[in-house]
Amino acid sequence: MSSIKWKVVWNTVSQLFGKVVGSGAMLLVSIMIARSFGAEGYGDFTKITTFVAFFYLLVDFGLNAVYLRKAHETNKSGTNGTNNGLWGTMVGMRLVGGTILMFVAIAILSFLPQGAAQGYTGMVRLGIILFTPTILIQGFIVSANAIFQKNLRYDAATFALTVGNIVVVVLVWSAVYGLSNRVGILGVTTSLLLGLCVTAIVSLFFVRRIHGSVNISFDFGISKSLFLAALPLGITLLFNQVYFRVDSLVLTLTRSTTEVGLYGLAYKMFELPLVIPTFFMNSVYPLFVRQLNQESGIRNQGIKHMVKKILLFMIPTSIFMILVLWFAAPLLSLVRPEFFESIPILRILIAGLPFFFFSSVVMWALIALGKQIALALIYGSLMTLTIVLDILIIPTFGAIGAAWITVGSEALVLIISGFVLQRYLRNS
Repeated sequence: MSSIKWKVVWNTVSQLFGKVVGSGAMLLVSIMIARSFGAEGYGDFTKITTFVAFFYLLVDFGLNAVYLRKAHETNKSGTNGTNNGLWGTMVGMRLVGGTILMFVAIAILSFLPQGAAQGYTGMVRLGIILFTPTILIQGFIVSANAIFQKNLRYDAATFALTVGNIVVVVLVWSAVYGLSNRVGILGVTTSLLLGLCVTAIVSLFFVRRIHGSVNISFDFGISKSLFLAALPLGITLLFNQVYFRVDSLVLTLTRSTTEVGLYGLAYKMFELPLVIPTFFMNSVYPLFVRQLNQESGIRNQGIKHMVKKILLFMIPTSIFMILVLWFAAPLLSLVRPEFFESIPILRILIAGLPFFFFSSVVMWALIALGKQIALALIYGSLMTLTIVLDILIIPTFGAIGAAWITVGSEALVLIISGFVLQRYLRNS
């Protein structure tokens, strides 16, 4: 096996191992919360984490992909000092941006409706305020991941994630079984916050060992260059996040907290296999970037060949995961009998797994080819359609309607983006 293939395999395995540990930890945390607080309590937990998680991609804003491309260019030119300043400025941008987003999140929260059975209750609002610092922490974690991805050292990211998740499980167990009557969901939320802090600290420790320093700077010229280069991808990720999360918002505002919890637990199970295409593409994306050094014909053929090979891996993997989760779905009722209603929701979601697996490959291939504007148009259009469908369907059909809209939207994303990629590669 060549050294490049070995690195891809090693980093993919490292990421999968880390995600197995991370997903296992989050699954255990979800089960503890659901068993202790029921569907309504899990619904409150879902409202808190979903609202704040919306801002994670904003603090990310696609800067890592731009950093990798620019770092590759500076390495070729031998300007390593510029490379170091590039990463430090990216961290500085996220530090400033994350701080602003924390206040924006709280400001938006003040305009959202408050109710006892639905909407954002006083306790949920307090939980969101306590959880908003994770936006800033997430900025440090994704910045560290840029160094790990650039150097193909996802084993370091895996170690940091594992340590953080161990802390989360221990603290959540203490909050749920040791202090459950006193702290409730707010104790669980604080436990997740502390676990993310540990992940960020360990990640930055490895960055210093790999990168040589953890200098945070803010060069206006570099910041402007990074922001403008990332803008199309950042807008795409924003559109993607909105159409991916708007169903939970509409459910929160129009349906009961219990139904939000039923949908939230099903969605948490559905997210487990989605890490496979995400982490696999994290390892492959640097190889896509290397293809950009070739002439257009050779470059496009190389990317086309890579996409075909990746899809040959994704097809059987997605089918296997459908079978596993389809027959495992009834286990949700073992958490609590009331979660029996989450089973059909989960089965609808997992039926669309191939769409999510394939669209991840197509999206990152288009990003490598510099087609971020086309992606922004695709995801912007689908975001608008999804919002309209959610508003029309979810108030009547609830979580079942939300699940069908999620699957259908991703199918449309795959069809349209796949057509764009195929047309570009054929014409070029």
